[in-house]
This record gives sequence, structure tokens and C-alpha cells, in this order.
Amino acid sequence: MSQPIVSLVVRVAPSDGATATKMSLSHSRTSFAGSLPKIPFCGEIDVRMAHTRPFDYATNNITVWFAMNRPRDPAGLLLYHAGGPGLDAASEAWFTALNISSDSAPFNLLQDFDLLAMNTRGLQFSNPLNCSFNTFFNNITFAFPSTEAEFDQYHAAMSKLFSSCGKNSTPKGIMNHTGTFEVVQDWDSIRAALGYEKVHFAGVSYGTFVSMEYVARFPERVGNFVLDAVIPHGAPFQDMITDQVGAINRLLLRADAFCLTDPTCPFHGQGNGSVVAAWDTLLARALKAPIPAASCGEGKGCNTPVTPTDLRLGVSVIFRANPDFPLFNIALNDLFAYQQQGDIRESIVTPLLCADFQVSGDLRTWEGFHNLSVNSQINDPHKIVYSQMWQIALMCGAWPFTVPAPSTISTELPLMLITSDFDLNLPTELTTFAWELTLKAVLVVRHGDDHTSILFPPPITPVQSIAVDFIRTGVLLGASSNEQVTVYPPGSTRGPIPGAYDVPTGSVAEDTSSIEEIQ
Repeated sequence: MSQPIVSLVVRVAPSDGATATKMSLSHSRTSFAGSLPKIPFCGEIDVRMAHTRPFDYATNNITVWFAMNRPRDPAGLLLYHAGGPGLDAASEAWFTALNISSDSAPFNLLQDFDLLAMNTRGLQFSNPLNCSFNTFFNNITFAFPSTEAEFDQYHAAMSKLFSSCGKNSTPKGIMNHTGTFEVVQDWDSIRAALGYEKVHFAGVSYGTFVSMEYVARFPERVGNFVLDAVIPHGAPFQDMITDQVGAINRLLLRADAFCLTDPTCPFHGQGNGSVVAAWDTLLARALKAPIPAASCGEGKGCNTPVTPTDLRLGVSVIFRANPDFPLFNIALNDLFAYQQQGDIRESIVTPLLCADFQVSGDLRTWEGFHNLSVNSQINDPHKIVYSQMWQIALMCGAWPFTVPAPSTISTELPLMLITSDFDLNLPTELTTFAWELTLKAVLVVRHGDDHTSILFPPPITPVQSIAVDFIRTGVLLGASSNEQVTVYPPGSTRGPIPGAYDVPTGSVAEDTSSIEEIQ
């Protein structure tokens, strides 16, 4: 049943005294079965394209879109960032309002907050970028370069992609204004328009990078901030790559540990180390000569013959985000290959990332880029080589637009940082790096797998409960530890990362699979 649009228009004068901008909130027309609740809203706000210049509708203006869950008498304003960059945050406000099952059980316990979920500039309805995807990499079958010639070929394709973004996106000059520096000021414009003095925050992955920029720029506006799976400001590329290579090696051991208790694993019953040995053997075989793969080839989405590069990217795709150990173990037994649809290079993620990560100097050359992997070998006993951070350095080395110089962010505000032991996307060492710069923050370590710890479906987990309590109260926890969670209070020292075989696998570690139900 179609519901009527109900609009609320708020005018807010920019701080520079320019012509007032406009923000509108409305119920959207929808085919939702039944009566539409009164609490979900769609909204848009006109903001400066470049926040360093005065607002002007003709020359310095874009519109960003967001959604809200607006209860009566809200307990406060809670901002949510879904990460990515490039992931849809706005849907979460509607999922919560309409009681639709989602992967974020905590929001079901925070429905008395004004939940603001904004899709950041460059994405979907927020002045989306217009780039020519699926065009410039059609003749590049490798995941990452292994020679200088391949490096040059990759950079040339990346440069053409970025050039298409600049040529096709509007307003003119927007490619210099899609980064975190601008996004946090969009956030604060919405906060001001809603009339809140402070904002609370729940964000994951790339959302933590943006939120720390907000902490640095608007400390007086910061309420209770939960940052889950942190990507820190100012961490050197070499350190991030070395940490991520170490993380994927840990996950190989986790796949082996999972196999010990999974009777469907092809290596089950062969003892500790069987999965690791199978990987080492398969990679050694491919290093001698590419391996024919009968089910792959042109038009089939995967390469044949299978090269070491294919295997290395393939293992990363399976272990990324929520590692699928049953799938990996079966694929390892059957021979898996690189599939280009698992690559991020031709997606909106790339220009949004590169607007924040400066790659300069020799890292823009083959020698400098190659040395990143050479130097990470100390953390790579199983010769996986590939890391997504390495690919970011590769892609962003061709970025032609403005990007701020990297610098660390330190704060004495009381925050909550969350990590999991075996996160691949943002290895747990990166959250530790950020925590050591946040002098009054608590660190919550979930003992288990997966990227992020607050985005799980019901029932609520111990870490989710901890996060919800902090958002409500702002009270930092003292030291504690059990099989699932360890809490490090401000000023303490984090202990070593547990061994891969020392932490239980299965549902207690939040393991999931696309091919079997995990107990």
C-alpha cells in the first residue's frame, strides 16, 4: 500500500553566513505491506562541495542523502557508518524501523535513539560519482603485477579509470572533494540542522577512519563513540601490509583448526597441519608451472591455467570479511582459481579510498611497490604475498587528484575500540595502533574470526551488549577476560594475539559458511 509523503523542512545558516542551506526529511512512498511506521524518514541536505569555500548554490553545492529512524522523545543522536567505503548505511535505519532482520542486532536495542545513517558523498543518491567501470581492465587478467611491465599496464588502466571519473562526474571538481575531510563536515551539517549539541557513533571498518577524523575536527561534539575494526590514520603502508600478510597466514591456520572438528573437511582426520600442508603443496606446484583447470576459462569467471597469483588472490577473497572455512577447505582440495568479480579495482570503493590514502614517492614506482611485498615476507611463512592494503597502494599510486598527507590522530576523549583476533580486512594490530594513540579509550578484543564484531544477527553477543551499554552510558569498562572477550582499560597493555589453535572455532567464534550450517 502506497504511503503519503510527509515532509519536514529545516533551514540552517552555514557558519560563514552564506545563503541558507536546506535540509528536508520525509516519509517515502513505499510498497511496504501494512501501515508505514511514523519513525522512518528519508532526508537530504544541501552542503558545500568544498567545505573550505563559502556555500553557493551555483558553484559550491552538492546534495547528500540519508535515512533516519526517528522515535518520539529520542535519547540522543546516533550516527551509523557501514564502512566500505561505499557500503549502504541508509538501509539500516529502515531495517530497524520496519523490524526487518538484519546483521546488526545492536540497533534493535537502540531504537529510542535518533538513528542517522548517511550514504556518503559519491555514493548512490549522495551526488554519486560516474566512472567507466568494466572497461579498462578487460585485457588485464592478473590480480596484481609480478613484473614492471605488468605494473605499468595496471597503472595505465587505473589512470584511465580515474580520468573517466573526473570527466563524467559532476559538479566539476568533485573528485578533489570526496574524502573524509569533507564527509565529516557533511555529518556535522546534519547534526546542526537537527539541533543536537553532541552525536554518538556506531561504525565499522572504514567508518572508523571517518569517525576518527570527526573526533579530531569536532571534539566538542563527540558523545559515546564505538569504533569496530579500526583503520587508523597515519599508519605506514609497509606496517599495514606486513600486518595484513600476517593476518592471512593466521587464517590459514584457523582453517586448519576448523578442519580438525569438521567432518565434511576433505582433510579431516589427517591431523593438525593437514590444510596448511595442502596449501603449501598446491602453491609449490603452481610455482613450478601453471595448473590446468578444466572448469575455468574464457567466459567462465575464472582463469586457466591457474597461476600462483590466481591462488594468492583466491585465498584472500575466501578469507575476506567473514572467512568461509568449509568453502576454503573444499576449494583447496578441488583447486580454486582467481575470479575477477572478487576484485575491488573496478568498483566505487577505489576512488573513495584513494581520496583518503596518499601514495607518494617511490611507492608509485615498480621498485617501491614491489619492495612492500618483499619487506612483508617476515610475516609470510606460507608465501601468500597478496594483501588488500598492498592492492590499495597499487591502485592509489595512480590517483591524480587531491589527497591529504597522512598523519596520526591522538585524543584523550573516552572512546571504545573493538577488534577480533583473526580479522583479515583490518588486522587486529591496526586497532591496537589506533588504541595506543587514544589515551582514555577502552579496547575490547573478541576472540574469534570475521571482520567487525557488532554486525551480527540476533541473538545479541557479548561484544554487542558491551557496545550498546557504552553508547547508552558512556561508562568505560574495567579489565576482564573470558573465552569470548578480553577488555583492556585505558592505560593498560594489550597481551599477545592468541594462537590460531588456542581459540575455539565454530559458532562461538562467529564462524559462518555459505555451504554448511556451523554449530
